[in-house]
Amino acid sequence: MLGGAMAASPPKLYVLPGSHPCAAVEAALRLKGIAFRRVDLLPMVPVIVGPILYGGTTVPGMRLDGERLVGSRPIMRRLDALVSDPPLLPAPGDPEYARVLEAERWGDEVLQSVPRRIIDAAFLRCPAAIESYAADAKLPLPRALLRPALPMTAKVMAMKNKARDENARADLAALPRQLERIDGWIADGLLGGEQPNAADLQIGSSIRLLMSIGDLRPLIEGRPAAALTRFFAPMVGEVPSGALPAEWLTATAIA
Repeated sequence: MLGGAMAASPPKLYVLPGSHPCAAVEAALRLKGIAFRRVDLLPMVPVIVGPILYGGTTVPGMRLDGERLVGSRPIMRRLDALVSDPPLLPAPGDPEYARVLEAERWGDEVLQSVPRRIIDAAFLRCPAAIESYAADAKLPLPRALLRPALPMTAKVMAMKNKARDENARADLAALPRQLERIDGWIADGLLGGEQPNAADLQIGSSIRLLMSIGDLRPLIEGRPAAALTRFFAPMVGEVPSGALPAEWLTATAIA
């Protein structure tokens, strides 16, 4: 409980359609049965309005009564304070507490940028795919007005996220080892339990986004890591196979 009582009004969650850290927070809210209002923003809009609305320039952002929160990890800590059961972390005295926190940190600080850069590189080559990730979003402008701006949106997003070709190729080359690490955590019982923890949601949201990229899906399907997507609703949006250059995929053994 937060301050011994539930919040006076439902939290307001600010998201970008298709954002994986936003999906992690949405899954946490639903897991805890917390009603919330989702506000869909357009790309780059958080830089302008985020400081006013929720105190940051990235998503997810949250307004909880008068409190402003930014980032998936701080928000999930607050959700555990708001509704303690089911918990997103083991109890502080539990031997697994530090391990789950470290896996969550890795999922946030290391893995999270990987699908973001790869998908931005794909959007540069297939900007029309951006619209599919907003299929369930309530956008502030008609889609017909937004559609002509998709190529420019792809360029701006790639610049913001440093999704240069060399960075995306390096991410692809490193991805098999990262998936092996996740599979190992599942084998150890740290991830993939019946009830998801914070690391499951942080890492699983990235796996879910990676699997929406047609060129990468064969790399992940059938692996233990793919099972982490069960904690989420089916992904809205897809980048069709062939969007990424074939020579980029050889290092991942899926070309």
